[in-house]
Amino acid sequence: MLEDVIDLVPVHTTADAFRAMEHDALAIDLIISTIAFDDSQMVEFLQAVKGNPSTNRIPFLCLRAVPGVLSDHLVDRMRDVCKQCEALDLVDVAKLPRDEAQTVLRAAVMSYAQTGKAR
Repeated sequence: MLEDVIDLVPVHTTADAFRAMEHDALAIDLIISTIAFDDSQMVEFLQAVKGNPSTNRIPFLCLRAVPGVLSDHLVDRMRDVCKQCEALDLVDVAKLPRDEAQTVLRAAVMSYAQTGKAR
């Protein structure tokens, strides 16, 4: 949904993500992580990023891209947890039609990548 909007470096594990960041963390404008990242360890990854002096300045956006076992109430609570852990937001596009989800996600990414902060 973002391929023609920003340059992406897809990774699937925390270890792969930190390997990608160690080469040039200053060149990374935004981290986007889904709830399902690395066997549902998105919050742990967020905490690792924000706890590392070489990566903690990178804006971090959490994402729910597909419906799963979490209720909407739990996703709202996860949003609060993510924000407490210094994420910009948790964008939930799981229940939207693909074209609408793409529009919402692209707008959020462009906003956060440009400003580096939540609106």
